[in-house]
Amino acid sequence: MSEADEQRRLAQERAALLEEFDIARFLALIGSVGHGKAIGYDYRAHGDNWVELGLAPKPELVGVPEDGILASGAIVGLLDTCGGASVWQALGRFEPIVTIDLRLDYLRPATIDDRIVARCETYKLTRSVAFVRGTARLEDGRELAHVAGTFMIKA
Repeated sequence: MSEADEQRRLAQERAALLEEFDIARFLALIGSVGHGKAIGYDYRAHGDNWVELGLAPKPELVGVPEDGILASGAIVGLLDTCGGASVWQALGRFEPIVTIDLRLDYLRPATIDDRIVARCETYKLTRSVAFVRGTARLEDGRELAHVAGTFMIKA
């Protein structure tokens, strides 16, 4: 597929998402381009105000090679994306949002052997701010990190 064809396909996907919001399709799209593709996010599940994403570790995400520990930026990016997606799900539509604050409390490191599952929920929406909380767990259920964040919504 040529680059022009790929650009047209992405533009059509974006237009369809704006007409009828579908979080699974949206996350599939952002997982196929740019940052989402580079990191490797994958959609897992959602509800009215929550979203669950996965991250399969890959060698380029390792931050401490001698111990095989993943870079914290990959975890931050996963939780930021998951938190933002939970805001869109709670709103029931896509619109531009901005991360105002994102706090992570790390409980343990993740290694190249660990698959990570993030789940975030939007627990309060105001006219201009969404409040989000969530966790990242290793696939075996052990907690990796807790997150609390706020996102600015177009007022």
